[in-house]
Amino acid sequence: MRPKLNIILMVIILILSITVLSIAEEMKTVSWITEKEAALPAMKPSKIGTKGQPESDELFQVKKQSMAGPIIIVEKPDPDQLYDDLIDVLINFDRNPIGEPVNMESLRIIYLKMFGIDITDRIRPYIKETRIDANGIKFPEGEHEFEIRIKDIEQMESSEIFKIKVN
Repeated sequence: MRPKLNIILMVIILILSITVLSIAEEMKTVSWITEKEAALPAMKPSKIGTKGQPESDELFQVKKQSMAGPIIIVEKPDPDQLYDDLIDVLINFDRNPIGEPVNMESLRIIYLKMFGIDITDRIRPYIKETRIDANGIKFPEGEHEFEIRIKDIEQMESSEIFKIKVN
């Protein structure tokens, strides 16, 4: 009787260990950008000059956006909020009423630093149908700016820039 009880007890302990390890793995904090990437200088805004006139030293920031393709709706995070903990990200991509269905394979997320850093592959596990749905993502301290680019099946593209401020 004793050997059977020991085997059953060992199996239960093994199952509990595997369960605890899988829960700990799920709770592991995920970061989409590294501290090293966050330390890079921000991308410089565009300079605009009028034809025939010299460019001034003044910089005009242009938010270049195109909305011919799918509609991009950034529900979370709030660009006006200062975060100091894990951040939830929820971005929906809807079909443009005068366009075609969204092509999620065309999605690109660019981290706008000194040069654009494509972080799309880091985000792919959080793509569900026609949205990005991620909870508890960690970002380094600072202001982070991202450009979302996506096309519909007819190659009509939309882009949008969003910011995350982390304390």
